[in-house]
Amino acid sequence: MAKTTAINPEEQIAREYADRLILAQLSELQNVVKLSEIADRLSKEGLGLAEVRSLLASNPNKFAYNERRWMPAARLEGAGRPFAEQIRLIVDRFGGPMPLSLVVNELSITQPEANEEQAIRVITNSSQIGLTDGKRLFLKSWVFAASDEPEATAFELHGLNADDVDALSKKLAGTDFRNEKSIRAALEKAAPVSTKLFGAVAFRALNPQDAHAFLEYDWKKFNEILFSTDGFVYSPDGILYPADQTKKWLSTAIKVADKLAPSVEIEDAAPIEVKTGDVDKMVKKIVAAEGSVTATKLLEEFYEITPTVKTFPDDMAGLMEALKARKEVLWVGGDRFNKPGVVPEIVDTIKDFFNFEQTDVKDEEGEFVDAELNDDGLSSTLRKLLNHPLAMDVNDEDISTVPKQLPESIRCVLKSTHRELGTFPLCQIPLGWVPNEPKHQEIILQDRDGRELQVWANMEDRLLFGFIDWFYEQPVESGAVFSLTSTPKANVFEFAWLDQTDPVVFITSQRMEELRELQGRSEGLSTFDVVREVMSHWPKGADFLTLLWEVNVVRRVSRRLVASLLSSYACFYQRSGSPVWHYDAKKVEQGFDKTKRKFVLKR
Repeated sequence: MAKTTAINPEEQIAREYADRLILAQLSELQNVVKLSEIADRLSKEGLGLAEVRSLLASNPNKFAYNERRWMPAARLEGAGRPFAEQIRLIVDRFGGPMPLSLVVNELSITQPEANEEQAIRVITNSSQIGLTDGKRLFLKSWVFAASDEPEATAFELHGLNADDVDALSKKLAGTDFRNEKSIRAALEKAAPVSTKLFGAVAFRALNPQDAHAFLEYDWKKFNEILFSTDGFVYSPDGILYPADQTKKWLSTAIKVADKLAPSVEIEDAAPIEVKTGDVDKMVKKIVAAEGSVTATKLLEEFYEITPTVKTFPDDMAGLMEALKARKEVLWVGGDRFNKPGVVPEIVDTIKDFFNFEQTDVKDEEGEFVDAELNDDGLSSTLRKLLNHPLAMDVNDEDISTVPKQLPESIRCVLKSTHRELGTFPLCQIPLGWVPNEPKHQEIILQDRDGRELQVWANMEDRLLFGFIDWFYEQPVESGAVFSLTSTPKANVFEFAWLDQTDPVVFITSQRMEELRELQGRSEGLSTFDVVREVMSHWPKGADFLTLLWEVNVVRRVSRRLVASLLSSYACFYQRSGSPVWHYDAKKVEQGFDKTKRKFVLKR
């Protein structure tokens, strides 16, 4: 059903957890004709029809397609095997503690006489399967199952290192491994922890290496307690994690499913006809929803069409056209629709905070001290730097062309003003990453912990708004770096803080305080004076971008003005071959370079 697509170990754990949720639904429903039944049940977990279909079609070890129905692969593989082996196989493929009721459901399909009482009797007598008080089955292969073996032998049989057991034993010293509350406290201290390693520590405490000692460790009894402990979840790699880890797994599993989807082969189908009655229902759904609704989701729910279906592009185009024509809903970019009036008013006014401060200070000759030059008057190095993405900002950018090939991931640098306002300029994002239309667009960001953030784009103002909650988690005020990575979903990007700061935009906390002090006394000062004070902090010279953004902490000025001041006053200079700028206070009296007057732009 699918071609092979490589995924890393972390992604494998996440997708197998999602597979477990799907298996639970397959076992509960027993016979699934429409995959939307499973998708509806798992919608609260974030798994839609497209993700369910992709995961089902890409793991033949867990799922089988037989007689036009999806089912657990263990159902077919276990047919004809002994009762106990069928149970073991079902639980093994499930990949974690499995409710007895689901196991009985599976057994009853091939053995109608199967019931819970019979299953419990078999499990009780099994040397391979355990059952918790909450009636969840687990396997001996998942846990530390030694009895009277010497420690060294027991550890080796379970693939454990004695040093690891020693370290965890010290950490959990004093734990009563016969007491449920004590075990829970130990788990809270140790998790995430291997069930085998945790069991080895319990084995050491309960089975002293003394020929006359009473051996109390029983793998079934101990792990009945272990797997009954609420707040923890067993992962396919044999680790018990705090339960909140599942949110991250699901977020990752959805990304994995999206990555696998293009390789899933689905039979040909004719393009759908989008009927007015269906569109009416979709419009009602969009208007009633708390957030935006995607056309992709509507295609899934109404027609069971996902991106893996070959006619999907034509189907999507037809539905988008029909929805855009309806005044009751608002297109908010990509394939997203929402209610009219949902765009925050500030999205249209936030640009005003980025207006430049222009001074009227004049020199002895009656000329403006803060004069901008045209390109011919600028230093050649500065002329090039004006086009650097980090030099540009809102109200101050030259829009480039769409690159021939858009990058999958981009590096973004946060500046202090944007951190304070929770905004980000589109000048740092390649043209084409976000389509030009419509004017207001909803962008969804997803981080590595499974969180989502709604951001609004004003494409005319070239500004994103709504980052403030995530930006204030970052202590660096200027120069913090994050990445945005494209996903298969329109206007959905992965967000990740990078463990680095930008070398030219980064400003330390102490320096920020100094600049704010200068800001407090900057009224009446020319920007020329501000640049001089900023540069006096850099006796060994500073990069143009560093100076630009330090000056912008003090007052909002354009890149051209800062470049013009550096190019036209004798006290600022560059040494041959050096990228940094220097300040010579002794040359302040020489003032403005009169040869630059012909390049001054008229106000």
